[in-house]
Amino acid sequence: MSSALSEVALRIREDEDSIADLAASRIYGELATYVGVPRDELLASVRTNARRAVDVLISRQIPSVSENAEHRATTRARIDENVPIEDIIRAYRISLSATHDSFISKASAAGLDPQSTLDGATLLWRLGDWFTAGAATEYRYRAGTEAMRQSFEIGSLVRKLTTESVIDDDTTQQVKKYGVDIDGVYAVAAVPASGHDVEKIIRDVKSSGSTVRAQALVAQIDLRVIAIVARKPTEAVSDVPIAIGPFVPLTQLATSARICEQVWKLARKERSGVHSMESYGWRLAVPDSTDINEFLIHRYISPLRPGTAAGRDILETLRTWLRASSSVRRTAEELNVHENTVRYRLQRFSDLIGGFEYGIDELLGLRWALEAYDSGCIAGTDPH
Repeated sequence: MSSALSEVALRIREDEDSIADLAASRIYGELATYVGVPRDELLASVRTNARRAVDVLISRQIPSVSENAEHRATTRARIDENVPIEDIIRAYRISLSATHDSFISKASAAGLDPQSTLDGATLLWRLGDWFTAGAATEYRYRAGTEAMRQSFEIGSLVRKLTTESVIDDDTTQQVKKYGVDIDGVYAVAAVPASGHDVEKIIRDVKSSGSTVRAQALVAQIDLRVIAIVARKPTEAVSDVPIAIGPFVPLTQLATSARICEQVWKLARKERSGVHSMESYGWRLAVPDSTDINEFLIHRYISPLRPGTAAGRDILETLRTWLRASSSVRRTAEELNVHENTVRYRLQRFSDLIGGFEYGIDELLGLRWALEAYDSGCIAGTDPH
């Protein structure tokens, strides 16, 4: 198993230049503070990060903070270029994300088994923590600000609470220090950070997710803001979507985090609002149901030739007809066409797929197929 992972890791080197170009473009596009960093210098840093990631995947070992001071040297250089520490870490996460995407692509192409793929992804995640620890050490040495130390501590605490089911004494003392009610119920929430005012999002989510008795814990982790909230944020963050898991005791936050992640896969495509399990119901199962998606798209979508104008007209009619509770009149009104046009398109749909029974099972199958197709759950099916 380890040799297969090593083989996939070596293939990442084929993408080194494209990883560097992609990550650098994203960093410059998202972080205005990097405008003063020369592109050649940034490309060199990303290539170094990618090579280190390959070495970690091959050795399956994360270096200790003392083994390599390069990440601390990078942090010093960026601080000298007036880049804030949070942007330094965000830039590294963007860099690592590009490498991670290459790894997943290579793993899929090579047929790497799921456990090895998960092991590799976990190693890359831990490598991100290694860099963060080194950067934090250097920043504390250079800046020594209590606020930043606290930010890292809260981020570590949020990660621990959302991944572990046992709360030890040290964790108990930490959560109490930050005003968390150890006996209360909390939910995990996720908010996009990229392209937004992260500090404002953190402040707003903390404010609206806290109660008089229980404070929320909020931290930026990778390109998202992850929060452990004591109540559902309702008016805190405008113009960004929020995904939230169910409210559970602190020892069950890992479950809330998993459900939040499922909600996030759909909520991240929304423009705004707070989205939960209740928001999507059965649609939460769509993104991870590849075999079912392929079958239903083949059954209901592919025969329509959705890339053609006629196919697109039928699909839009089906979407509208389902929203209109199968009312031909309301569908025609919304599409601004004659009712006979709606009937013709519905009949054409039935003819192309070899017959449609209009029963509850067929209707659910059609709705599922449209959800999978519109969400781009199968490669090459995203119509947008």
